[in-house]
Amino acid sequence: MTDAPILEAIALDKVFRVRRKGAPHDIHALKNVETQLHPGETLGLVGESGSGKTTLARILIGIEEPTRGEVRFEGNAVRSAEGWRELRRQVQYVFQDPFTALCPTMRIGAALAEPLAIHGICPKPERKDRVAKMLGLVGLSADMAGRLPYQLSGGQRQRVNLARALMLEPRVLICDEIVSGLDVSVQAQVLALLVDLQGKLDLSLIFISHDLRVVRYLCDRVQVMLLGDTVEHGPTAEVFDDPQHEYTRKLLDAIPDRDHAARISKSALQYG
Repeated sequence: MTDAPILEAIALDKVFRVRRKGAPHDIHALKNVETQLHPGETLGLVGESGSGKTTLARILIGIEEPTRGEVRFEGNAVRSAEGWRELRRQVQYVFQDPFTALCPTMRIGAALAEPLAIHGICPKPERKDRVAKMLGLVGLSADMAGRLPYQLSGGQRQRVNLARALMLEPRVLICDEIVSGLDVSVQAQVLALLVDLQGKLDLSLIFISHDLRVVRYLCDRVQVMLLGDTVEHGPTAEVFDDPQHEYTRKLLDAIPDRDHAARISKSALQYG
């Protein structure tokens, strides 16, 4: 990559203070972690539960504050409240559970329009048309706007969450295990949609997953995390074909069906 990074983490530490049996105890969730996301690329963050990948992502969008280190967007450190507010327009998060990410009593149209109201953009009379346009972009009909989340399938709800994340026209999407709860055929459709949206909207993606079968076919680079550390990173093909760290080899050896990724990739290419 020759382009300057659009989003960076610089020397991030994150310590959580918890109590165990009444005594305070520090948990080091991140230890001097760095990462870079370049324009137009997809970076995979992989590792088992507790590896720190979601903590890193939550810091990148300002949900969590680092104990030490900083986040930079387009080369500028994000420090002020105004800076974080602008970053949240440009960097959007798509959560793992497509149902709990939506308010169960809020109709889909209102949920999609909410970010526009929060940020004070797009006049109210124009929001309905913008919602319909965004639903179409993710492959849903405009009449979905009048439905409640429980009336949609899991795949449809995840499309709605993608649409909601795109309402502010961000430059970066952070996707946190967004297909882990879907069956294989729906996974393929959502992944194909994500790739299509990336090309149409010139998006940069951070894709968090424990499923290396999906990561191999989706991500340009991969960053492997273990207990808050980065243990390996590089171009996905290089890391997968010649892993240098024992933990990376362990993750690859644990893949139950190496042909599964090929089936996902083939289905994705045929989608649409």
